[in-house]
Amino acid sequence: MDPLYAVLYYGDNQIRFEGAHASFPDGLVLTSQGIEGWWSAPDLKTDVTERASGNGAHDVAADSILYATRTVTVNFDAIGNVRSEVLNAVTRVSQANGLPVRFRVVDDISDTFVSGYIRPEFGATWNERYQTGTLTIVCPRPERLAWSPLQTQIFPVSVMQGGLQYNGGKGLKYPLTYGTAGSASNVALLLNQGSSKAYPVLTVTGSFPNGVQIQWGGNALQYDGAIGAVPLTLDSRSQTASMGGVDVSRSLSRRDFPVVPAAGSVSLRLMSAGTGWVTAVCRDTYI
Repeated sequence: MDPLYAVLYYGDNQIRFEGAHASFPDGLVLTSQGIEGWWSAPDLKTDVTERASGNGAHDVAADSILYATRTVTVNFDAIGNVRSEVLNAVTRVSQANGLPVRFRVVDDISDTFVSGYIRPEFGATWNERYQTGTLTIVCPRPERLAWSPLQTQIFPVSVMQGGLQYNGGKGLKYPLTYGTAGSASNVALLLNQGSSKAYPVLTVTGSFPNGVQIQWGGNALQYDGAIGAVPLTLDSRSQTASMGGVDVSRSLSRRDFPVVPAAGSVSLRLMSAGTGWVTAVCRDTYI
């Protein structure tokens, strides 16, 4: 593995900015000025209220410490043996204009990415074999996320709900059933080794005719609609539920979406009966 390189992903394309390497297949090399705004935290957007009497300001609660949009600036050169190769490298970068992008930086043991949109700028000085450039990436979500996510699955402990059931006001429903044993793997541990809160995404797949409830800590996330052929996606950051791209958050009766603290963990427990499973995806998150 190279000690440092970066990759810009847009659409179905990707281009690589090399650090110290013998060859540059995409004709792009990071300069000694490096990547600005990567390791630093974004600007603070927390206001403080000065004390009317006494020194300093009033204390700020942890959940009130907020950060602005992250801006990353990549200093690079487009290079080639002839001018046409240089211009091809310039074009590859410019083709990401107007598209959502992911920008990934691999620096030894660190492998993280940001999402946003770009503005490339190129120097006015002409040279046959290189063109100076800067790539500004504006990231509405300021966190850096681990490229490789932690993914785990949890299964229902019972295939069907049992016990006493009443048939629409017509009396007790026979035969009585107490459910069918399911999997014992109804608990999953989500880890976050980063420096900021992580917001997992949960995907509910398979049949849960009576909806799904997921407990964590003293909280619960509950969706009351039937889940069948179309998976249900529960996004902790946006705090929404969707099916096939359609928002179905109105069917959430309990909205305690799981959040994994920095350098911490959260245990999820699937409480609902069904024949499907829940896939939880969590990434180490840095600010």
